[in-house]
Amino acid sequence: MHRVVRASTVNEMSFRGAGKGSFSWFSSTLVSWRIAPTWLFIAVLWTSSCRAETLVIPGSGNPHYLLTQLAQGFNASQSAHKVIIPISTGSAGAIRDVRAGYASIGRLGRPLKDEERASGLDYLPLGRDPVVFVGGAQVSLRNITRDQVFAIFQGRISDWSEIGGAPGRIRAIGREISDASTQGIQKELPQFGRSPYADSVKIVHLDYHLLELLDRYRFSLGFLNQSGLKAALSKLVRFDFESVAPTAENVASGNYPFWIEMGLVFKPASLTDAGRAFIAYIQSPEGSAQVRRLGILPPGVL
Repeated sequence: MHRVVRASTVNEMSFRGAGKGSFSWFSSTLVSWRIAPTWLFIAVLWTSSCRAETLVIPGSGNPHYLLTQLAQGFNASQSAHKVIIPISTGSAGAIRDVRAGYASIGRLGRPLKDEERASGLDYLPLGRDPVVFVGGAQVSLRNITRDQVFAIFQGRISDWSEIGGAPGRIRAIGREISDASTQGIQKELPQFGRSPYADSVKIVHLDYHLLELLDRYRFSLGFLNQSGLKAALSKLVRFDFESVAPTAENVASGNYPFWIEMGLVFKPASLTDAGRAFIAYIQSPEGSAQVRRLGILPPGVL
């Protein structure tokens, strides 16, 4: 059971899974009424309309595309509030800003650590997103193995033709060891990122820098959570890993080994009307459907 999110006009609200609309609540003025999930969302918006605000949600680049889509849906569905998703400042930036009171909600590419929860922070999971190895638009291969991954990032393989692909110099793009996508890969490949990268590997710190390089270099190789690839400008190549496709179903079954959990961080007492309304939208059938359409495994089936 996930942590309950409490609102000033909603005494109880629970989220059990995308697409099921499993909400229950009792309003202080509607104690004996039971209403549908869509009406909960409308009720939250109605009670908060007198305090309209622009809600800026800083933090990790991993859920940036997902939350941008959710924000667009939320903003189009009502006029009381506006949600903005700025460029990445990292999960550490989200936690820092929420702790300091600069932001009421931040976005994370990982769950909260025990010591972060102990400091008064709360967490709302958005779902698990497969982490994929991805090639530039001219890469001909569609599958990659663990041995090939290590050989490329350690500089022992430098051309796609060496592993059966069309000729092309591989431009490998790595991430720092603290990066959420790196840690998602380390679930199955513990030494990945810990063993030194070859000098030829370009290290980037932000997801949009990675996408810029993948778009620019058509024989490149990098890795990122799958939903983030939708922000690319070119048709990138998503690799299966050892013949297993990076789908939500394969993440759920354990057949696909690389994934990250994305979520929101906040202090319950500091949630604003706009924050409560946006969380209600995320947990509504409309928001859950958006999560599923991006190939993300929803919280209710984790």
